[in-house]
Amino acid sequence: MILQRTIRLQGKDYPYEFERKRIRNLNLRIRNDGSIYVSAPMRVSDREVERFLASKEQFILKSISKCKTRPEKRDPGVVSSGCTVRIFGQDKTVMLMTGRNKAEMIGDIIVVYAKDISDEVLVNKVYNKWRCDLLARKVLEFCSEVQPEFVKMGAKPPLKIRFRTMKSRWGSCIPAKGTITFSYNLSSVPEDCIRYVVIHEYAHLLVPNHSDRFYRYVAVLCPDWREKRRALNEC
Repeated sequence: MILQRTIRLQGKDYPYEFERKRIRNLNLRIRNDGSIYVSAPMRVSDREVERFLASKEQFILKSISKCKTRPEKRDPGVVSSGCTVRIFGQDKTVMLMTGRNKAEMIGDIIVVYAKDISDEVLVNKVYNKWRCDLLARKVLEFCSEVQPEFVKMGAKPPLKIRFRTMKSRWGSCIPAKGTITFSYNLSSVPEDCIRYVVIHEYAHLLVPNHSDRFYRYVAVLCPDWREKRRALNEC
């Protein structure tokens, strides 16, 4: 269960999400929107959690400040004529044209055809179908690549691979159900980062937590996973 708590830092209260999990160490995460998430082993007391957060005061405040100075991110699913969107880490310009509902990428241009280009709902629906289909194909390509390697390491192939829009996560895995879910928002990040997310979620089929053992499995197929993780945090 995720609980809502607050921590007082430099005379100001900061809300954070807290969760107890079957892990070894206390973990702290500052999300891209500046929200704070903390997970702790079952045995750790609330006082230890508070001391841990207090020891990370400068890191927390600096990270939140950095989030506030970042330009506000545009909704990846909303487009208009001449706007710039990011596909697989590269900026593309959107062009609207009247025609049968579809979209295609030609070099640095994404042409969105719609029967009525003045209909914003229709235009965004056409664009998002194209964007989501593009992402799903790319993810499934990487799944086909890495799955045999994880099977060799002892993992059971996932029973289901799903896609949906997730605001604060790139992917998730429920090992007990054999389900891996990927966020459609991965369409904006570089392909090598998408591959890292695929590897990350497959590794959870072997280790459900983020222990050293988990990252050793990740490193087999992605030795520079730390670099990829940092790049994702900047996206």
